[in-house]
Amino acid sequence: MGKEKKQKAEVPPPPPPKRTVQVTGANELHVAAVLAGVNLFAASLSSPTSVACYPPKGEALASYLSSAGLKKAPGVMLVENGTVCVGLRACLSALAVPTGSHIINAELQQWLSFVEGTLAPAVVKKLPEKVDAAISTLTARLSSTSSSMLTEAKLGVADIYAACTLLPIAATTPSLSPLSCNPVLTSFLSSVPQTPHFTKGFADAPTFVVDSNEITGVISEVRLIFRDALYAAFPMASALGVKPAVTLTKDSKNGEFQCNNAMELCKKLPKDLGFRAPRDVATKIVECVPKNDVIEKVEVAGPGFINIFLSNAYIVKEMNNAVKSGSAKPTSKMGKVSKDSLTVVDFSSPNIAKDMHVGHLRSTIIGESVCRILEYQGHKTKRVNHVGDWGTQFGMLIQYLKEKFGENPKMEDVDIQDLTGFYKGAKVKFDEDEDFKKVSQTNVVKLQAGDEGCKAIWQVLCDVSRKEFEKVYSRLGVTVEECGESFYNDKIPGTIEELSALGLVVQDGGAKCIFVPGFKIPLMVQKSDGGFGYDSTDMAAISYRLRELKADRIVYITDFTQGDHFSMCFRAARMAGWYNPTSADVVHIGFGVVQGEDGKRFKTRSGETVRLVDLLDESVRRMEESLRERTKEGKGSIAEGDIRSTAEKIGYGAIKYFDLSRNPTSNYIFSYDKMLDTKGNTGVYLMFAYARLKSIIAKAESQHGVKVDATSPEFNMQMTHKNEHRLGFELLKFPDVLSSVTSTLSPSGVCEYLYNLALVATSFVTECKVLGSDEMESRLALCEATAGVMGECFGMLSIDVPDKI
Repeated sequence: MGKEKKQKAEVPPPPPPKRTVQVTGANELHVAAVLAGVNLFAASLSSPTSVACYPPKGEALASYLSSAGLKKAPGVMLVENGTVCVGLRACLSALAVPTGSHIINAELQQWLSFVEGTLAPAVVKKLPEKVDAAISTLTARLSSTSSSMLTEAKLGVADIYAACTLLPIAATTPSLSPLSCNPVLTSFLSSVPQTPHFTKGFADAPTFVVDSNEITGVISEVRLIFRDALYAAFPMASALGVKPAVTLTKDSKNGEFQCNNAMELCKKLPKDLGFRAPRDVATKIVECVPKNDVIEKVEVAGPGFINIFLSNAYIVKEMNNAVKSGSAKPTSKMGKVSKDSLTVVDFSSPNIAKDMHVGHLRSTIIGESVCRILEYQGHKTKRVNHVGDWGTQFGMLIQYLKEKFGENPKMEDVDIQDLTGFYKGAKVKFDEDEDFKKVSQTNVVKLQAGDEGCKAIWQVLCDVSRKEFEKVYSRLGVTVEECGESFYNDKIPGTIEELSALGLVVQDGGAKCIFVPGFKIPLMVQKSDGGFGYDSTDMAAISYRLRELKADRIVYITDFTQGDHFSMCFRAARMAGWYNPTSADVVHIGFGVVQGEDGKRFKTRSGETVRLVDLLDESVRRMEESLRERTKEGKGSIAEGDIRSTAEKIGYGAIKYFDLSRNPTSNYIFSYDKMLDTKGNTGVYLMFAYARLKSIIAKAESQHGVKVDATSPEFNMQMTHKNEHRLGFELLKFPDVLSSVTSTLSPSGVCEYLYNLALVATSFVTECKVLGSDEMESRLALCEATAGVMGECFGMLSIDVPDKI
């Protein structure tokens, strides 16, 4: 089967590699200790963190968590993409449970919160005054207990956490003088590593790799700062169930961010602490905000909101770093994922011998965008087109063609519309003619057995269909590798045999079924007549992808009605032991229906399903008319010979954006007028905004002789206008947006960011003179950075945008 070279979104230069450290640790308490100590040490090399992230390839960790019974332990999160994230305090709490020797009571929670919220941030950031205060608190506690431990008569989780927070740094940080002149603490730190938990753990420990940085960009950086402030002000906040809540503001007059913890926390704090109102709580949090170069000021507003204003100097510095790197756009502060990580994306998947219709649009463009987002972030993907090229329908098609054209039908001039007509005719005969039905069923058996005549006709059907599919994919800029249902035909018997040997298959009415807990209808892996259906094929496919392709993640993109089917397949695969969430992940993205103005499925006026090629043609036709009209009115700068190609780019891009900007799970009403509107949240508006930036950049060179070299040592970006500040901030969000959409696999997140960026950029070029201004070079650099980020977003959405409109 033919393959085309993938057309990927341009991948930016990789950011500096992320620091990692090798961590050894095996048994319950020891692995907690190492997680705490070494992760905090790793954090001290770059920036504060209290979360350790393990890639899906961490089989050692997965095995450990499984053996410790921690699959569902509080604090151990099995994220959708297969990543295991372990919060340090939550991890320690969870790891304490299997030992049977620790009870997570309020006192223990208090000391765990103290270490995480007060001691750890102070030590990591090397803040002597706060370290002194925290160590004084620890010393007083250790001195007041008969065992010289924090919470128990013997070594406990809180002791390990506190000791490991200090041990890795004490030897390398002379400024932490209290560690060397405090006999109580010195004795404590000396005793902890000598316990059996440590010595045995180091002797027979597996190896884990701990990420040393959880900051991706400005959003995550501000959230970390306020997490530290919250826990420093109120160490018990976590134990009270209060998590840091920092959101983007809706009005820039109130700053860039807002912290909303004070109201909730005030209700939960003990009354004897003296905090009468949320504003008092907010004020205390503000007092504990660590010194940093990110935030200019914080203000307590209203009943207790904390408004956060970013430092303009910080934005200027970060933007200068971005443009001077040559990338002209902000990049993530985290490294790429492992090159060994593989994500299989199953999308598009039309049926052989049928036209691609509007329903295939969503799967095709969502799948392409998901692949591009993953590839942009360094993931290795395998794009799979699971075409419907097998099954009962081919038996009836083969018989219909034999009767119409003879035993060896010649179909050189047949196209996909002919095949669609043949399919409809065959379906009518199959439903009405019992003899035709029986012969058709016999043809299915012959085809599966490799009958030459049946296979030859089937191959023609596939070839004609594939040719038409490729035309659509070429127009949409989609690359996908065909691996249809027929590929799994010879794998199905072995799959059923394996499932039977595991005791998962039962006979039900002559059919072989798997009853999945929580579902009333079973998976039918073999019909009563011995045939195979979708359930059989999909079970063989998931087995192949997980165990032969070694996929770390599989993403299925189909309409929402198949949600239960895939949930059953995923559950059955887990029951068979083919995967578990700590080592791999399987995801179904179920998209909604494209509707007409009447709220029903989008149809032609005659009630027929809308062909995808007709949809594309109509969009281009309308856009071409619009561009020609603009040219006549003197509003456009497109040469006559470029109008058609420009209309195609805008028309196809408008269709994609109109779909991708919606949540995949939602239905939406299709409207050419709304889709092609030059105003509002449309692809056309965004392409016009992008073209405006490119026009300014081009005119700077052609009319003013200015071409900015931001990498020059002499260049220094200046940002004094409020709209420069706003645009710089919007650009600095880009890495965090990437992190989010890669996790959620939602192209709508890219669309939302792209639209907001375009709005801010339009305000900037409208209110800030660029060409001929004193700040022209600096503002041109902002234009180039914005166009660069917009271009990356368009690429992830598979939108080919023209430079001129």
